[in-house]
Amino acid sequence: MRYLLIYSTKDPAGMNIKENLDTILEENNNIRKNISYLETEEDLTALSQEDIPKGFDYYIFLSKHRSSGENPPPTLTVHIPGNLTVDNLFGGNPEEVCPCDSILNSLLLRNISRYSKEERYKHLNFQVSFEGVHHGPSDIAAPTVFVEIGSTEREWKIKEGGEIIGRAIMDTVHQLASKRYDLLDKVIAFGGGHYAPKFTKLVLEGRYYVGYIVPKYAKVSDKILNQLIEKQDFDYVILDWKGLRGEDKKRYIKFFEDNNIFWKKV
Repeated sequence: MRYLLIYSTKDPAGMNIKENLDTILEENNNIRKNISYLETEEDLTALSQEDIPKGFDYYIFLSKHRSSGENPPPTLTVHIPGNLTVDNLFGGNPEEVCPCDSILNSLLLRNISRYSKEERYKHLNFQVSFEGVHHGPSDIAAPTVFVEIGSTEREWKIKEGGEIIGRAIMDTVHQLASKRYDLLDKVIAFGGGHYAPKFTKLVLEGRYYVGYIVPKYAKVSDKILNQLIEKQDFDYVILDWKGLRGEDKKRYIKFFEDNNIFWKKV
């Protein structure tokens, strides 16, 4: 498997992850040969497939995470890029999502969480979570994921944050290459808030491999629903039953049943 890791010279968190990963990979040549880099001066969310070489199996974007509000917590996040609605204010095309691989995403999350709890890192108090699908790019041709350090400029530059994500990427690439990971159901997830606490918890508990996450606030059309089931390999759909509007539950369930897709409550 060939991985292209993409970072921007304008993004201190992406540079932080890249520099730490370089150091980590110096001692892991077998993993290093599967990884290539693309450096850009552009904002990552403004890129499209035209800017990025094709022919890779996976694309991993190394990025900062910015959170609004007063005193947001230090956070390490994993999410798929794309736009679930017609709103493409932050790059990408309206109602378009990148392909995703639920195993890649979930192993990244689990490895980031594992490292963040180690004695040498736990004093940093990083929270670890998924995010719902959001922002560009949206047209990448192979499974794509963002790994991010947040939530403010202070955290973007913390070396240990870059180390945690760098080590998690290395371990994930090794697991995928050697197929040393559990056999779990692969799912698409609907409901809950932007940081997907229920789905994050289920993955960290080793219950599922979660791919696309459609949060409660995103009212998605059949156009997006069709993309989700076409662009991810999955076994069935899970619904955060208490984290969805009643009208959305009915519409989603009708779509799934019309398309012979198994779903279940969580």
